Amino acid sequence: MNKSSELNLHYLDIRAQREDDGQLLLRDRGYLFGDGFFTTGIVNNGLLQHPAAHWQRLQESGQTLKFLSIDWPRLIGSLNNRLLSEGDACIRISVSRSQSARGYKIDQRAAIHVSVILSALPQVPSGYCDLFFAETPASSNPLLAGLKHLNRLDSVLAASEINSEQAGNQESLLCLDDSVICGSRSNLFMLSKGVWLTPRLDRAGVSGITRNRLIKAMQLHRIPVKEGEISRQQLLDCDAALITNSLLGIWSAQKIQGRLLATQLADDLKYQLNFQR
Repeated sequence: MNKSSELNLHYLDIRAQREDDGQLLLRDRGYLFGDGFFTTGIVNNGLLQHPAAHWQRLQESGQTLKFLSIDWPRLIGSLNNRLLSEGDACIRISVSRSQSARGYKIDQRAAIHVSVILSALPQVPSGYCDLFFAETPASSNPLLAGLKHLNRLDSVLAASEINSEQAGNQESLLCLDDSVICGSRSNLFMLSKGVWLTPRLDRAGVSGITRNRLIKAMQLHRIPVKEGEISRQQLLDCDAALITNSLLGIWSAQKIQGRLLATQLADDLKYQLNFQR
């Protein structure tokens, strides 16, 4: 670790309203500029699920966003030790850094802030998902595409389009022009002519951990799956669809813009793979 950099671990357990090891993150660039990144996952019996994927995401994000002084082995060890006393929870790990002077310029000597937030583990929805096209477009930046950075205003606005009375089973889809990119909180898969398709994320969107796990599982079971451009009309004409994220796992869609889909085809995929969130 760069000796001129400092690592601050801020730990907050929402479930017990208990706060340890932390101070308010004043002059934090994540707050000021969205200068940072995060991952969200599940803790079972004190263990972070799919840890290699989460740590790979964080390290790759740190490299791209020039967080070059983080001692990753130290951080991983510290967090794992803290989690051993936990049961089941939802976890969010956010990384940002201090603002040492006015302006956007990065100071590699600035302290690194790691915020670890635990909350109650959400229940998987019992019903199916209704998909619709959001008016909010996806934000396009090839350099940031795929990263789960802290600038998530497009997702915030798209999520606000979800009907509050149907929020339990709706998801809004963000597009770039005619290309479907992702959901406000999820990645998308659709089945067409026997092939599962998922949007390519080279211009926008988040490369989700569950998305990537599902692709690998399908490839392992020789289930046809491809990444590529998906138009709105292609999605409207598909046979089946599902969305994924780390907290939901696989969530089958029953409608797209009000058109009924074959939920059984998506359910069959989940059961065939014995896929767990």
